[in-house]
Amino acid sequence: MDNDIENFIRWVKSSGLTSTISTHIDDINMMTHLDLSKKKIRELPESFGVLKNLTVLKLSNNRLKKLPYSIGQLKNLKNLQCENNLLEEIPSSIGNLSKLMILNLNGNRLKTLPEEIYNLTNLTRLTIAANKLESLSIGLEKLNKLLYLSLDTNELDELPDAFSKMNSLYYLDLSYNNLSFLPKSISEIDELETLLLEGNHLQNLPSLESHDMLIKLDLSDNSLSSLDFNVSKLEDLKILILDNNELTSLPDEVCSLKNLTNLSVSANCLEKLPENIGDLQKLEELDVEDNNLDSLPSSIENLKNLKNLYIQNNNNLERPKTLDLEFCDM
Repeated sequence: MDNDIENFIRWVKSSGLTSTISTHIDDINMMTHLDLSKKKIRELPESFGVLKNLTVLKLSNNRLKKLPYSIGQLKNLKNLQCENNLLEEIPSSIGNLSKLMILNLNGNRLKTLPEEIYNLTNLTRLTIAANKLESLSIGLEKLNKLLYLSLDTNELDELPDAFSKMNSLYYLDLSYNNLSFLPKSISEIDELETLLLEGNHLQNLPSLESHDMLIKLDLSDNSLSSLDFNVSKLEDLKILILDNNELTSLPDEVCSLKNLTNLSVSANCLEKLPENIGDLQKLEELDVEDNNLDSLPSSIENLKNLKNLYIQNNNNLERPKTLDLEFCDM
């Protein structure tokens, strides 16, 4: 029997995992799926590389501080789930997993990524939220098959200008970092449907006008005093969230968003709303709480689909009488 397989079987037995992992050699050689989530595992052995046919490996919710270097031997791996561990580093050998399509590293302690991670050019889904990432390399541009990228809740001050070839990226979450500006190439992502930028230090935006397929845009908790792009170009937009900024007015172009269902601008410095807000015929929810509004435009009466209206903490606003609302906080 191969030494590595012997060592692997020994580890399985000593870790009390025999009910999860068969210790028959044929089973070990043929194994394609392995779920070791929530097993209180602190360490994986180097003999882990014997699982040559593994395509799905789930290691989430354990106590792993690192992955074995031999993880790079799992050449058939397509899906690696390693969420909610204590990982402080990723071995450079991860770059050998050329078939990997899904990589989940959410909820770890990563400050940096090895350059080799950018060799995973078949990745379609990469999630590294809730870590301590301080920077990313321009190598990110090689991941041009990405559909879904989540980097929220890290310590990124800036991003590499690496998005111009990400033609299929439809979901990008950059919330809760330290970003004060965005790279220009973000405006070149053609298929983007969801862009989440909440909780940064953004003061101005590169032109977001090119994202005519955008459905959800979240710019809340930033330092925006105006929207310096023509928001009316986002013709598919359904959800626009601008809470907790420094906006004193909304551009009239917002009222051209014929597909908008949710508009949230609470906790700004708004003194009035656009007169033609009644043009938003599909609007179902409007939140203007915590502003300086003295009145609502008369055209608000035209919002026949409006279900929820939040107007508290302004200057004695009254609930519109003619609207058939399900909820109003006044």
